[in-house]
Amino acid sequence: MAEYTKIYIRPIKRTDVNDIVWLEKEFDEYLERLSKHRRKPFSTKNHANRILKDGFGKNRAFQGFIARRGNSAIGYILYHVGYDPDEMHGRVLYIIDLFVTDGVRGLGVGSRLMKAVAVECKKIGGIDIYFGVWLKNKSAIKFYKKIGANWVKEVPFMRWDKSHWKT
Repeated sequence: MAEYTKIYIRPIKRTDVNDIVWLEKEFDEYLERLSKHRRKPFSTKNHANRILKDGFGKNRAFQGFIARRGNSAIGYILYHVGYDPDEMHGRVLYIIDLFVTDGVRGLGVGSRLMKAVAVECKKIGGIDIYFGVWLKNKSAIKFYKKIGANWVKEVPFMRWDKSHWKT
């Protein structure tokens, strides 16, 4: 295999911010095609500033890994650490985003990104990794089932947005 085609996974760095934003924009466009509805406009500059602050600032909100082929970013996964006291689980990881560019899907990049997060989960003493998947994203569901993920049917996901907060 030529060196320029080798795929490698490593933790994200500040220098990856523009690549992460580019990949997130591609992910947003992919989801928009699935929904067949226009989504909120994607602001690259604002997004880059938020990624820098939230991913690499003083109060870091997430961590992640980036997949590269040569100098090109081809995928990423972002996650954060949480805690689940139910059934004495303790520490868990929550995946925020996983995306692999269309041209390299099927080459094992998503599996390798998930394995990197599984290794991190083990390092912190966690035993579960949680994530949401959009029901319209059939290829993602098929992928997650293929690697052994299961639906958590007993716990529906809910959202409480700031417009309803009485603070």
